[in-house]
Amino acid sequence: MKWKMIVWFISLSIGTVGFLKNPYLLKPKHNVSAHFETKQNETNLQRKLRNYLIANHLNGSFAIVKENQIIFQEGAGFANVQQKIVNQPATAHPIASITKLIVAASIMQLEDKQKLSIQDAVAAYIPDFPNGKKIKIIHLLNHTSGIDTPRWQPGNPKPAEIVKKIASKQIRFPAGTQWDYNDINYLVLGHIVEKVSGLPLHEYIRKNIFTKASMRHSGFITEEQAAAHYSTGYLKLGTQLIPAKPLKTNVLFGCGDIYSTVLDLCLFDEALMNGTLVSKQSLTKMLTAGPKSKYGLGLYVTNDKVFSRGVVGGWESLHVYFKNKTALAILLNVRDSKIDIHQVSNDLYKIINNVPSKF
Repeated sequence: MKWKMIVWFISLSIGTVGFLKNPYLLKPKHNVSAHFETKQNETNLQRKLRNYLIANHLNGSFAIVKENQIIFQEGAGFANVQQKIVNQPATAHPIASITKLIVAASIMQLEDKQKLSIQDAVAAYIPDFPNGKKIKIIHLLNHTSGIDTPRWQPGNPKPAEIVKKIASKQIRFPAGTQWDYNDINYLVLGHIVEKVSGLPLHEYIRKNIFTKASMRHSGFITEEQAAAHYSTGYLKLGTQLIPAKPLKTNVLFGCGDIYSTVLDLCLFDEALMNGTLVSKQSLTKMLTAGPKSKYGLGLYVTNDKVFSRGVVGGWESLHVYFKNKTALAILLNVRDSKIDIHQVSNDLYKIINNVPSKF
């Protein structure tokens, strides 16, 4: 399926991600705002969007881009309640499982460079891996590997130690026969990126993703003092906001340990779609749903849209591309059981496309 896209980014203290074929057709630049011409005649639409955010008590940062024009960018609520720091479009947030899309792109880069094939057996890179001669890299990418999640022990084991722990487990089902979303698949993929590239995963991503896509405000939550660079996450219980516990970063390796801004993610999308990061052939593979699910390589694929969602601690993220050339991303730093992020996405889609909707 060939899609063209327009990107609509909403940062609600959450995270986002990207997809689709040649959506921007622009050369990468350092200033995100230079990519798009700001519309001046959308005040009524902006008012509707802002009223929706207020009416639904949403907390985060937002930016909407349609047909290469920024039509809305706004922060909502607080990035840190105690310090009264407000959310802005440039506020950074942990993007949770949207990290998987970036790791998937890293794997596809290595395939483009003929350093690996996603049809390779995992045993070629991790000899003791359970059922490693039958589990292929693509099975990790699309969550059909059948590997089990190890029981976590006290302490702070390094990712390589976690991989060894996985090697002692039995598989849950033969590779490729079932779909089971499991963060461990991407932790293992991060380990493979390190083995093949000879670089620590974070260094590889900085050099080959962040730098190439000009993502200057993205980083890793495992870094010392990293929490000072992104919003505080909260859990809403009744009328109270409870600060989320510190993230256990070792188990987020490769699957949820990146923080970013909505504008940096906008740059990532452009670089992914215009061939800066991966080849056209690799992008097609990423956007092809597997036989056992609607999941491609790092994101979900349906008939009318593709999306990536993440949840970690007090943050939630959703990034959606619709077939009719609209794309939407949401970054939230308050997790509220009464808020359905997919419903928020659908409502915003209706507003931006002038579809009657009550909210």
